[in-house]
Amino acid sequence: MIGRLGRLATRVDGRLRSIFIVCSYYTRTDAEAWRASVRVAGSPFVEGVDVVGGTLDTTCASGVYNNSMASLQARRVRGQTYWYIVESRRVNGKPRPIPLAYLGKADTLFARLQATDALRLHSAAHGAVAALWAAAQTLDIAGVIDRQLRASGRRRTGAARTRTKPTAHDGLTVGQTLTLISIGRACHATSKRGLADWARTTTLGALAGTDVDRLTSQHCWDQMDQVPVDGLAGLEREIVSRVLARLALPVDTLLFDATNFFTFIASTNTRPTLPARGHNKQKRDDLRQVGVALLCSRHGDLPLWHQVYGGQVADATCFAEVLPAVRQRMVDLALDVEGLTIVYDKGNVSRANQARVDEAHLHYVTGVTAASQHALVTEANAQLAPVVLADGETVQAARLRRPVWGADRTVVVLQSERLREGQMRGVLQHVAKAERWLATQADTLRRGKQRRDRARIQRDIDAHLRGRQHLAQVLPVEITGEDPTLTLTYRFDREAFDALARDRLGRVVLITDRHDWSTAAIIQAYHGQSHVEAVFGHLKDPVHLALRPQFHWTDQKLHVHVFTCVLGYLLARTVFLQAQQAHAPYASMESLLDALSRVRRATVARSATGKGRMRVTTQLEDIDPAVAPFLADLGVTDELVYTPGT
Repeated sequence: MIGRLGRLATRVDGRLRSIFIVCSYYTRTDAEAWRASVRVAGSPFVEGVDVVGGTLDTTCASGVYNNSMASLQARRVRGQTYWYIVESRRVNGKPRPIPLAYLGKADTLFARLQATDALRLHSAAHGAVAALWAAAQTLDIAGVIDRQLRASGRRRTGAARTRTKPTAHDGLTVGQTLTLISIGRACHATSKRGLADWARTTTLGALAGTDVDRLTSQHCWDQMDQVPVDGLAGLEREIVSRVLARLALPVDTLLFDATNFFTFIASTNTRPTLPARGHNKQKRDDLRQVGVALLCSRHGDLPLWHQVYGGQVADATCFAEVLPAVRQRMVDLALDVEGLTIVYDKGNVSRANQARVDEAHLHYVTGVTAASQHALVTEANAQLAPVVLADGETVQAARLRRPVWGADRTVVVLQSERLREGQMRGVLQHVAKAERWLATQADTLRRGKQRRDRARIQRDIDAHLRGRQHLAQVLPVEITGEDPTLTLTYRFDREAFDALARDRLGRVVLITDRHDWSTAAIIQAYHGQSHVEAVFGHLKDPVHLALRPQFHWTDQKLHVHVFTCVLGYLLARTVFLQAQQAHAPYASMESLLDALSRVRRATVARSATGKGRMRVTTQLEDIDPAVAPFLADLGVTDELVYTPGT
């Protein structure tokens, strides 16, 4: 056998390497052809030494072995020779060739060096869906849902008397579909009909190993239809317990609140019972609405429990109905009920509701209306003193311990300047509006055009001014004369308004059974209500996590829809807390999701010859330096993936 050892100077892994090439051939003609082919590559070729009869003459090839040197190596497989770039490294004290890259056959490599690559490129949003998918996989959300459905059976429909096993649709289980829907809600709130169109712009299908074209509205409807409403609480309990265990957040104070979400369900649609008209907090009293009650943790703003209720139900009524379920969730999550404190605002409070809390043996911090506690407010006004909160804010507050609604309670009367200024503006607005109406009534009486008697006029005035903020104190109204000649007079009492602003407005009355807590701790616990209100703000965000649009019009679908929205928020919140632990520079969950959505993954398909299978690689596009350091902590990898062919 005749061979040749040559040195080829080229770059491997960004470094200039001297690659020694050993090629065997049988004739001098083959040797010249081999030497010419190497020169075509455009690299400087240095003559080496001959290999004759299997013996290598290395007199001119000093440094053939280098511990960090790359070289070309041929391997014969089934009569074919394939070339690799290898690096010689010591393994157990002995040199071993370690493959760095596969180059193919000699003619293929030669064609690649001469031909222009055939290239196809596809880019998709990757960061947000990858982080949420990694969190869902870690928590095994799909597995939790599927295991419970297999144990309890799917929802009974029609004349079925027993529950049957859940069935997969389009190759996806119920748990997998609900997980994909929840990720979609977190990234881009859209209808089920638009879910597949959005998913095509992301790598969600590749991550989940499914064709996103299967996620039609009918597919989502069929999967959601299998979930029994009475099983949602168990699903949520199991998922929440996994989140708490993973994040290891302290749970010492729980925050409760309720809100409503308007819908576009037609008034003529009598099938659902949940949507109903009521006082809508987004000023859409003209639409039917659905109520959602929520319990979340003060640390991390994690939703621990939720329940959907009728849109016509008042907050205080809802609180009375769900209180047993709230307490049961604390027990199910193995929380220290005796050590926990539940915080709820004055909209949920009544004498009867507070008695229910006392009977449940729950520690609490709540607020009551200042109007219902005139004596306590008057007593506390003389004792107001500065209280410094943990964030450095100083407020005026007084602390008492008095019987309230038949129980011994600690009372904190807080003076809020911001609230006082807002209430003063509100009173003056009501005064101005009432004066305009009273002026028209006085003018009617002055012109003698009034057919009502004195009693009827007085009733109309009382009805019009009733419920207005403190109008009776600052806007006295008097009717003089005898029927039918009557005179209406009114005036704005500035002194009464100043006294009201000084002694009554801006007062917040808090009650608690935490007698051992400091005044500052009680105030800060009540201020924690802003956390649960922020959760509702996220769920009303029109871009991320929005509970709307909700085009479902059966009670069961509405329950499952809200469940997927809360689950989407829980996943997004988990990712945000992980990012905070990695010191990511994002103050809000939305800004983090937006930054992650800009992380895109490119799939590149190349063909050296323009025919046959293409070499496919995937990699992340250029990444914002602010995002790059913590992507690995969120499960968003920048690893280059090689696929042999498509």
